[in-house]
Amino acid sequence: MAAHLIRFPSPPGFLTQSANLISGSRLILACIWIAIFFGPPHPQLLRTISLAGATSDLLDGQIARWTHSASHFGRWLDNLADIAFILTVFSCAAYEGMIPVYLPALVAASFLQYVADSLLLRGSPIPLKSRLGHWAGAFNYIIVIVIAWTRPAPGTWLRGLAPMIGLFYLAAMFERAAAYRNALTLRGVTVKPTTGE
Repeated sequence: MAAHLIRFPSPPGFLTQSANLISGSRLILACIWIAIFFGPPHPQLLRTISLAGATSDLLDGQIARWTHSASHFGRWLDNLADIAFILTVFSCAAYEGMIPVYLPALVAASFLQYVADSLLLRGSPIPLKSRLGHWAGAFNYIIVIVIAWTRPAPGTWLRGLAPMIGLFYLAAMFERAAAYRNALTLRGVTVKPTTGE
C-alpha cells in the first residue's frame, strides 16, 4: 500500500478520546476481576486491578478537562464504568462473605437514584453529583482496595464496619432526596450541573 494512503489518527483526535478510553478500561478490569476472583488465587493481580481502577477514575476527568474533551457521553461513561467496576468487586466480595449483601445492593440503589434524579426528575443531560454522593464514590474505591488487600479472609474487619458504611450510603441517598425536594420549591431556578467528568 502506498505510503500516502496510510492515515494515522492525528494526536488531537486521539487525545479527545483518551479520557473515554481510560473510563472504558474499568469495564475491562471488571471482567478480568471476575476471571481472577473465581480462578486460582492471584492476590497480587487483584491488588493491581484495584489500584488500576482507582487510578483510572482519578485520571479520566482530569484528562477530559486538560484536552477540553468533556462531553455528556463521557460523563455518563465515567459513571457507568464506575458502577460496573465497583458492583463487580462488591458482589464478588459479598459472594465470598467478606461483606454483607446489602452493601452492593445499596450501591446499586444509590446509582439508580442518581440516574433517576439526573435524567427523569431534573431533566439534566449530564449526571448531577451531590456532596455525600461524591464522597461515597471516592469511598467505594477505598473499599475496593481494602477488599483486594484482605482477600481471602471472610471474617475481615470490613464486615464489622459494614453497618456504618451502609448508613453512610443511606445518608447520601437521603441528601439527594432532600435536595430534590428543595429544588421543587424553587421552580424556575436552573440547577447548575457540576463540571468535570
